[in-house]
Amino acid sequence: MSQLDRKTLEQLKHKIQQELVKREVESLEYWLNELAKIYQRGHQTLPELKSDLRQFMDRLKNRINTLKTRGL
Repeated sequence: MSQLDRKTLEQLKHKIQQELVKREVESLEYWLNELAKIYQRGHQTLPELKSDLRQFMDRLKNRINTLKTRGL
């Protein structure tokens, strides 16, 4: 493999890594905002909070299952 090929591969690897980090940050920010919405609702009782948290967890599980079975 020539030096140019190695340099090109390293640049490509770096670009892909940057894109993966960017997407992970976007995903985490989305879910953090969703969790903040639950927090801001000001639940009066523990069952109300537990219900909202259960729905949030179900949404996360559904997203994980979708990614595992269908990919992007």
